[in-house]
Amino acid sequence: MLATFLLLMAMALEVGAAGPPDGALWNRDRTAAVSSVHTDNGSVVTAYVRQQDDTFLTFDLSAVEGGNFGKLGRSRKDFDRFETTPIEWLQRQDGLLQVRIQTRAWRQGQRYTVTEPLVFSPDGRVVWR
Repeated sequence: MLATFLLLMAMALEVGAAGPPDGALWNRDRTAAVSSVHTDNGSVVTAYVRQQDDTFLTFDLSAVEGGNFGKLGRSRKDFDRFETTPIEWLQRQDGLLQVRIQTRAWRQGQRYTVTEPLVFSPDGRVVWR
């Protein structure tokens, strides 16, 4: 779990990147969004935080998927298919951002679901996973 946390903290940041794609999950005041793209090797989860000049700071939150597999007690290779998706923004009053991330995984016809309330700062630093 500590390794996942450190990996999340070490993810690269990109400033001035294009805005969130269509279908991204926006927070209430539209200052941040999260999106995911599902591939055969896992999901790419990206956060977009609006800057004062209306550009976006983007950073990769994909490591949350590995943490969710840890909660399931199996590695991703044990599943036939899986996908990780942001499902809900949670309101905070402390300047941090919090989004609930869900991983669904299928194995031998059975679906397993786990969620993670990921907390991060507007500069991309993961505070809680």
